[in-house]
Parts: sequence; C-alpha cells; structure tokens
Amino acid sequence: MKIIAMTNKKGGVGKTTTALSTAAYLGQSGFSVLAVDMDPQGNFSQASGAKKDEAGTFDFLRDAPPENCIQKMAKYDLLAADKRLSRAEKEFDQFGREHLLENALKRLKGYEYIILDTAPAMSVLTLNALTAADAVVVCCQTDSFSLSGLDDLMGNIALAKQYYNPKLSVAGILLTRYNTQTKISEQATELFKAKAKEFGTCVFSTAIRENVAIKDSQMRQTDIFSYSPTCHAAEDYAAFTKELYIALGGDKKKWPKSSQKQSSESSPRISIPRQTATRKHTVRRR
Repeated sequence: MKIIAMTNKKGGVGKTTTALSTAAYLGQSGFSVLAVDMDPQGNFSQASGAKKDEAGTFDFLRDAPPENCIQKMAKYDLLAADKRLSRAEKEFDQFGREHLLENALKRLKGYEYIILDTAPAMSVLTLNALTAADAVVVCCQTDSFSLSGLDDLMGNIALAKQYYNPKLSVAGILLTRYNTQTKISEQATELFKAKAKEFGTCVFSTAIRENVAIKDSQMRQTDIFSYSPTCHAAEDYAAFTKELYIALGGDKKKWPKSSQKQSSESSPRISIPRQTATRKHTVRRR
C-alpha cells in the first residue's frame, strides 16, 4: 500500500485537482484506491459528488469503524471532509495527535493506493498527512509566488520527516496550470528544476496544461477522464499518474492492461533526467 500526499501551503495551485485526477486514473486503471479529504473546505469531496451529512474523515480520525465512514465512488473509495474538520486544532488536542491518521489507516486492508488531499496550510491535519504518507507530491503553479514559497514548504516537509516520519520522501514537484504559449512558464520551469536539485528531488517531466475542462468537470462533480477523456488535462494527468507510479517503484511493464488508453503524445514534457531522491456502509452523523 502506497500513501501519497498532495500538498502545498499555497492555494489555487491544482492540489485538489491533482489528488482527484490521480485517484480517478489509478482507479479506472484497475488499482484499488482510497482518497482521503483532509481539507476542511471539502473541495475534493464536493467535486467527487460525495453525500453530505455522512460520516467521513473526521469520524475516521476519531476511531469510527472504517465501513461506517467510507463512501464508494465510481473509481475510488472516499473519506469525505466536512466543516467539522475546521475544529481539528481544538478537537484533536491529545498527545501524539500528529499520528491520528497514520494509526487510523493501519485499520484498513486491501487498498493499493491511498491519496491524501491536504489543506493549503501547515495545520495539524496537513501534518497528519505528512506523518502518514510514504511520499509527497508538491503541486506548484509556474509563477513567482509558488517558487518563493517553496523553501518554506520544503523546510516543513523536512521537519515532518525528521520528527514524525523518517520514511517520508518527496516524489517530485508537479508543475500545474502550465501555459505552453508563454516563455514565462519555460523560464519558471528552469527555476523550479534548480530548486528541486537543491532539495534532492526532481520536477516531474509531465506538466499539467491549463484547461477549462477541469473546472467544468468539477462543476459536474465528475473526474476529468469521465468528463472529457481526450482533453489536454486528461492526457497530462494520465501521463503524470504513470510517471508517479514508476517513481514510487511500480513496474511500467505491469501497468494494468485494463487501463483506458490516453494519448499523451501532445502532453508537455520537460527535458530533465529523473533524479533519485535521498464496501461501503454509510451512517448518518450524530
């Protein structure tokens, strides 16, 4: 079981979209996937069409039976977020609270991948995600604000690794909302490569192009592969998910043949050699 956290302290960088698309593509490719919405805003849950007023992430962290908390979506299972998570700092005040998610996930069996969507803040919930995860994907828009915040974010990840989760690694930096028509994106890419090298990680060779179909699919509460399987965003996220799969030790020759084929020939590829970085029973909430 691989646990992957999608994170950034900055909002609007495609973090939730990346978590949703990765979970969906892994799921439709034949893998068993659980998505965990760790963001009180609940954007992942809303975009998935999750039922409201059902037990979810909050209850799961408080030791409710998993079968009472997990909702079954078309391509993945989901622990949905709700506004109660906004009280996490006060509600989860016990000693060792950074390990709540890690310990809760140990009760689960049968999942090959667990995808964690985190809030745009280094809160106790995000720290729980970093403590539980095997790897982190840092989602960054190709702009100066994302670049300038990278040092602080990587510092936080390093501290989480040092004090809470020695196995944690940064799988790579994913560039999102990429505009192939501007030189700014190209210039920013080079700067991100240099930063990645400093941190002992890499920039994924797949970049996610800006595409209005993403917002449309989220409005319709479905994933991009179901909504528009041949659009640029679907091509890019399919290519990225396979790249992530290999980065985490997967054998590309063993990628399930049941995977819906996506043409990724036109996906933007960034020339950079990869570096090796040192069921469901719902219940009403009471």
